[in-house]
Amino acid sequence: METKKQNFIEKYLDTKQKKIVAGCLAGVLVIGAAGAVILNNNGSKNLVLTSNEVDAELGQKVSTNVADYLDANKVDNLDKIIKDTKEKDNLKYVTVTNKDEQGNVVSKEEKDYPKVGNYTISFTYKKEKQSVKVTVKDTKAPEITAPDSIDVIQYTDLSTFNFGDLLQATDYSDVKDWKIDTSKVDVNTIGTYDLKVSILDKYKNKASKKLKVNVVEAPAVSDGEVAVTEVVTDENGNKKTVVTKKASNQVSKTDAVASTSPVSNKGTVNSSSNSSVSKPTTNSGTSKPSGNNISSSNSSNSSSSSSKGDEHKHNYNIPITKTVHHPAETKTVHHDAVTRQETYTVVDKEAYDEPIYGYVIGCKVCDKTWEKTEEGLNEAINHSCDTGHSYTNNKRVQTGTKHHDAVTHQETRTVTVTPAYDETVVVKQDYDETVTTGYKCSCGATK
Repeated sequence: METKKQNFIEKYLDTKQKKIVAGCLAGVLVIGAAGAVILNNNGSKNLVLTSNEVDAELGQKVSTNVADYLDANKVDNLDKIIKDTKEKDNLKYVTVTNKDEQGNVVSKEEKDYPKVGNYTISFTYKKEKQSVKVTVKDTKAPEITAPDSIDVIQYTDLSTFNFGDLLQATDYSDVKDWKIDTSKVDVNTIGTYDLKVSILDKYKNKASKKLKVNVVEAPAVSDGEVAVTEVVTDENGNKKTVVTKKASNQVSKTDAVASTSPVSNKGTVNSSSNSSVSKPTTNSGTSKPSGNNISSSNSSNSSSSSSKGDEHKHNYNIPITKTVHHPAETKTVHHDAVTRQETYTVVDKEAYDEPIYGYVIGCKVCDKTWEKTEEGLNEAINHSCDTGHSYTNNKRVQTGTKHHDAVTHQETRTVTVTPAYDETVVVKQDYDETVTTGYKCSCGATK
């Protein structure tokens, strides 16, 4: 009996152990298969980017080339991915309007850098998509070009001085008018003083510069002459002031005519920036994400392949090219101005409405008012009792207006129908030529 029982137990244990072993093997196979799936899923990702966000300063180009975003250390088949990836974006680029001296628009030029804003660049490779958030900001102040010192004649009214012809600001965005702080300049007393000029761009980036103002004695003038401060450009293209005298009928609108008696100083004055602001002619570089990109990968691949001896032989069969632009050949044809005479009305004084004021009973807390009558007084008292507000018998309010017509006179002037202009005639169109500068291997090595 004991022998049968012992055989049964040994048989049961042997069967159970086999099941446990089989179960363990099955578990190992399941885990191994899961691991294989995980590795397969990770290995199938192609669009691995170094970053999904790019910050750019206004004036910088923003790269839309997927090669600048791929993490070459984490993807295979770089050449194929770069070639077959499709790019789409909503970048909006800056457009600059060019005008002539009369303020007429002569051309519009689209720059190669985007406007301030938020954008998205999307890359698609087969069924895989990745997007990059692009943020363009303007955080840089304008650059001011100004002389270190200027000369002005004693008794010159700086509130009417044309600083816009003397100063130059360069900025990628639009700017406001010049702010000229003349509070430390005493134009009535000969001497040297500090002047501060500043300018603010559209995004509130402020630039300022200090210069010296030399208040000098006016030159002696004869009948029919006046002393003026004139802004001129020297042989090096720099702006400066010249103290001189001119015949009264030859003074230009940009000349600052000195008074013969003291003038008041208004502190801070504005000066137009329309003719003294320009945008940089080129962009300030290209904004790309940081990280291990294609160029660094190609460099490492080239060095690693060369250390493997016969495993890879360079085949320099891929041309490296660049585009050479040949500008158009042109000539200039001058066209004289077309003018006509016309009579027009000059407004010496604008029409205006003069407000008429009177006095009423008024609440000192809220805006309620009543006529100055016994009934109005009773209503004010009741309002005061109801609200606790005090009132006054002499609240000044507008009761009407008196219209004054404009004062005008007639004048005759010469009107330019078509300004004189120079026309550029294209003799030979511009063209781009593709030039081969070298060759590269598929591994990235070049020669």
